[in-house]
Amino acid sequence: MIKLIASDLDGTLLDEPNRISKINLDAIEYAYQKGAKFCFSTGRDLQSVKDITCLLRHKPVLLLGNGSEVYDEDENLVFQNFFNNKYLEEVCEIMNKHDVPHMIFTTDGFYTTTDPVEVRQRFIERIGKIRNQEMAHIFATNMDKPCNNLVQIENIQEFAKTKKVLKVEGFHYNSKPVEDVKKVLEKFTELSHLSTGKNNVEVTNLTATKGLALKRYCEYANIKEDEVMVIGDSHNDLSMFEFFKYSFAPENSIQEIKNFAYKVVKSCDEHGVSQAIYEFIK
Repeated sequence: MIKLIASDLDGTLLDEPNRISKINLDAIEYAYQKGAKFCFSTGRDLQSVKDITCLLRHKPVLLLGNGSEVYDEDENLVFQNFFNNKYLEEVCEIMNKHDVPHMIFTTDGFYTTTDPVEVRQRFIERIGKIRNQEMAHIFATNMDKPCNNLVQIENIQEFAKTKKVLKVEGFHYNSKPVEDVKKVLEKFTELSHLSTGKNNVEVTNLTATKGLALKRYCEYANIKEDEVMVIGDSHNDLSMFEFFKYSFAPENSIQEIKNFAYKVVKSCDEHGVSQAIYEFIK
């Protein structure tokens, strides 16, 4: 019996920015009626999922920051997995050297070592180029988005002494600078880095992955690994597929995810999450 469904958001559950289709919502409610809780497993932060959690009739478990923190259904913190701050200055310097703007996600806000206005502008421009102008407008006008709440760090050494960092996200509209940064980041054996979307890189603690965080939550909630379904489309979902057998990849997923999947379902725009739920939960 499936007791928990962990689903990625962008490119998996959502078919538009912050929208879950009625077909997927009905399937999630069906799963709840069959005894399965739902979990958002995403690279987003807590504030960025609030507009989505309210769409569900039942509050979901929240696995955020690619495994950096997990909250239960009442938004009580279960655990956090912080970035090792001894590497923070160097990671930011690497991104700056390759002209890759960055945002630092912490427990008390969003920061950058460069000009926040420029970082915000370049982030929104990137969204417009790799997605569409409608999406860029959403990020530009939603004041809860991290890009609209950046604070510039004046002294990175002092900052690193006191702040609890969840992740550092770098981005560019061009893939080459991001790929160059990722090559340099390979030297950090205590950090994990992966792409959660086109032309970005997110750097976390080595053990802050979706798969490890979900496994840890299941131990906390007394849920067995064969009682879990996972659904995702991108590199940051791969660790869930490695730990949990019943893994489902939407048709729009990267090929590596499809190769690992227990089953490939319809694309996110065709409500693939609902297909996985109805076919596997009886």
